[in-house]
Amino acid sequence: MARAANRILVSAVLAAATYSSSQLITAFVASPAAGSSQPLHLRPGGSVALHARGGGEYDISDADIEKFYAELTTGGSGGDAPKGGVVTELIVKFFHGEYTPKGFKRYSGLWKGPPPGNIGKKDIAVGMVGLKEQMKNPMFPVKGGVGYGIDETLKVMDDGKGWVWLAAEMSPGGLAVDLFTSVPYGKRALLVAKRGDVDEMFSKVNWDVALGNIEKTFGGPLIKQR
Repeated sequence: MARAANRILVSAVLAAATYSSSQLITAFVASPAAGSSQPLHLRPGGSVALHARGGGEYDISDADIEKFYAELTTGGSGGDAPKGGVVTELIVKFFHGEYTPKGFKRYSGLWKGPPPGNIGKKDIAVGMVGLKEQMKNPMFPVKGGVGYGIDETLKVMDDGKGWVWLAAEMSPGGLAVDLFTSVPYGKRALLVAKRGDVDEMFSKVNWDVALGNIEKTFGGPLIKQR
């Protein structure tokens, strides 16, 4: 009898422990995160769904964009980018060529100079034509942000703000530039124009300001380019 009673007592204790554990797990999953009034939502498989949060340290407002544009177009004389600058070389490298549905075919001939073999005014003029055409109607824009450091799947092609950007970042082959129709968070924003009036920016652009922008991270922590 004593042995049977012991077995009954042990079974009761185990059952109570199992019930308590299940209640604890249920409470942990259903309880809101610390400091939040909403419960965490679980995706299939049990992983916590993450959502982009606004109000971050690197947020870019419409006023910030307007200020960037005003600085870029103040005190400048417009025209083609000047010979010898990093921004100029990037424009020639990435816009002197042919845009096709399969991609951009970079010019592979000899730069006109002077001296021949070096980038000169004629090469810059061709690159500038390509840049202006693409800013007016980008064939291969890159997705940008709605915030800094967000997941790639949350980035958007067009944020609806009405701007087109030329921005640089470091790549395995050195500095590279892309066009964006959304804020290029974390990139080196070099130029920005109103999508409906790209020519206005080019008529007033201050190329010294554009060159200085290559040292600044737009909507992200400052990262020194090497």
